Amino acid sequence: MKTTFKSIVFAAAIIFTLGIASSFAWAEEINFTIDSYVTKVETIPLADAEGHVLMLGERRGVANFEDGRVAAYHTSYTCDVSKGMGPCEGYSDLTFMDKSQAFSKWTLTVGIPKGKKMPALEGTGRWNKGTGAYEGIEGDFSFSGYYITPYNKVTKGDQVVKVTGSYKLPPK
Repeated sequence: MKTTFKSIVFAAAIIFTLGIASSFAWAEEINFTIDSYVTKVETIPLADAEGHVLMLGERRGVANFEDGRVAAYHTSYTCDVSKGMGPCEGYSDLTFMDKSQAFSKWTLTVGIPKGKKMPALEGTGRWNKGTGAYEGIEGDFSFSGYYITPYNKVTKGDQVVKVTGSYKLPPK
């Protein structure tokens, strides 16, 4: 009797554990490249040091995923830069062809590497919302990139950014 009761409790524990484990989604790796340009930017010069500015801007472009997916990319950001270097933060959204969206918040540091004329950047972010196929998305990512062109009236600060990370979706 005691052995039967222990066997039933053990079997129930196994079934319960498997049920909980199957309700969690496994993390998906994500790798993509963003090609974007500035669509809007406002700068406010600060009087404390030459070249110190606050920036508010927007970029648009395309995200190309390693698995062949493509999404429209949009981001809004603020930066506190001095002579082209400093921290930025912002919010981005990816809109896929089926109208599903993934939203994120990120931070980065931008600067001009030694011996270079154009800025480079690196940062981290977190997926914080999704719609459609990405409803309930959670996860983190890191990224690094560089400018191809400066921001001026002809070239709009074209930039290439490589993103790597992972995400989870709730079970359906």
